[in-house]
Amino acid sequence: MHGRRSRAGSHFVRLSELRPGQRARIIAVRGGRGFRERFSGMGLHIGSEIEVLQSTGSNGMILIRTGNTRLMIGYGMANKIFLQLE
Repeated sequence: MHGRRSRAGSHFVRLSELRPGQRARIIAVRGGRGFRERFSGMGLHIGSEIEVLQSTGSNGMILIRTGNTRLMIGYGMANKIFLQLE
C-alpha cells in the first residue's frame, strides 16, 4: 500500500489501495464535474465512512459498504477517491 501523508500529518490512501476489511473516511475526490455528480449520486460524500467488503484486485471492481448501503465501484473511480484510514 502506498500511503501518503497530508499536510496535517494524517495518513491517506486511494480507495483502490484498500483491502477487504479495511475502514476509512472519504477526505477528497479528484475528477471533473461529471465524476463528482456520479460520486454524490451514489450517496458518497466527503466525510462518509466506508468499509471495503471485497476487491477483485487491480483493474477490477471493489465492493464497499457505507452505512447500510453496498456499492460496487470500478477501479478507475476508486483510484480518484482519497481516504483517511480509521
